[in-house]
Amino acid sequence: RNSGLIAVAVATCLCCTLADGFTRSSIPTLRPKFPFQLSSEPSIEEVTQPDTSAVPLMTRYKRAVKGVTSKNGPLNEEVARLADISLEQANELIQIGAVWARMDTLSQEDLLTQYDGSSPASANILYSDYNPNQQDESVEEYVERMESQRYRRILTPSTVQAGTDIRVYPTPRRFPSCYDITQDSLLHEDTTFLVVDKPPMLPTQPDASNYHECCPGCVNDLLGPFFTITGEAVARPLLCHRVDSCVGGCVVLSKDPNGQKVFSELQRDRKLRKIYKAVTTSPVPLGMHIHWMWSPQSARGQTGGPPCQLLSHTPPESRRKARQFWTRCALEVTKCELIAIGENIYGYDAGDKQHYQSTIRLVTGRKHQVRAQLASLGCPIIRDSLYEPMSGYTFESLENDEEGMDAAMAAARIPTQPIGLQAHAILFGGIRAKARTPWWGDNVQKE
Repeated sequence: RNSGLIAVAVATCLCCTLADGFTRSSIPTLRPKFPFQLSSEPSIEEVTQPDTSAVPLMTRYKRAVKGVTSKNGPLNEEVARLADISLEQANELIQIGAVWARMDTLSQEDLLTQYDGSSPASANILYSDYNPNQQDESVEEYVERMESQRYRRILTPSTVQAGTDIRVYPTPRRFPSCYDITQDSLLHEDTTFLVVDKPPMLPTQPDASNYHECCPGCVNDLLGPFFTITGEAVARPLLCHRVDSCVGGCVVLSKDPNGQKVFSELQRDRKLRKIYKAVTTSPVPLGMHIHWMWSPQSARGQTGGPPCQLLSHTPPESRRKARQFWTRCALEVTKCELIAIGENIYGYDAGDKQHYQSTIRLVTGRKHQVRAQLASLGCPIIRDSLYEPMSGYTFESLENDEEGMDAAMAAARIPTQPIGLQAHAILFGGIRAKARTPWWGDNVQKE
């Protein structure tokens, strides 16, 4: 039975791809309305804030509808037929990024025709992840890469060939917190980097059904346009690192691919510093905490296991096993203080429980690292429904409380409300940025 539980534990059902790591020439202007609406030539004055009073923090979409195009012709007609919707609704789904298609029916000649800028119709880039100015990849290499992948997102009206596999999300997931971004959210801007204070419940990467309502998209549409050092307009800022959707705080974006590369090198060489604020109902022990995360669980393409990360407090037996199966996680808790949480915009009721705010210096950056490590110490972050059931459980628990660990995994759920965690500050390359007051306030109690 232990082996069966380990088999389940080594995979995760939460996998995502960095879909916005490239630039494109133009994107549809985001219309912050519910339901999604676009006009052909919107102006900045026309953009109005949505009424989100009755809208959940994150809506869920229905399952994708898959099918095969029946004839050569406009994509919107095939989307309308497949999803049983109107042509207008099909156009909106294409513009928001809820339509995907296979690339293997397109030849190299087709691609060259689409990206030929000699005609206005072909000047719009069809696929959001292709950068015609990228020097490191030829069209031939791009075609080969696309043919190795099953589906790619389509963002502009286009024609398709008969027999093309398409995937449609009829009800795209919406993220109203996108429109909480204001000019005050821009913490830093220079010729290369942007640092923004991301609101909770906004993903850093595009959702499968919504390309626009994510951190780079919302920052670009609501705070842009931005310009490079040479004065060129930025089509869309590029994401430099990830922050969980349910977590608010500092997110770094780059105006060009070179900035992404520089940030990645700084991160690899550990020449940047990240500070987090976390709220728990139990005091977190001060000092350095080093744990080990089961590596296969975080591997891309793994599905079918628990979405939470599992840790071991015991170092691997050998260096070979450490390299092959384990990832070192390290953080330092520098401060843990009593904090009073009163009324807040997200309706969290502190009740009569004591709450503690910890200041954490992140040494390594792993998926869910702060959340998983604090939970393994018996100090889960408030409102973190994914890790609260796992409080105190580690891989060592397989030996003495297998049934309890089974029940904890079964109770783990993806958070649908902001959790008590903020990416509070970031320092890199001479840049210092600090997020605004977190949603739970700053009423630290003096001893």
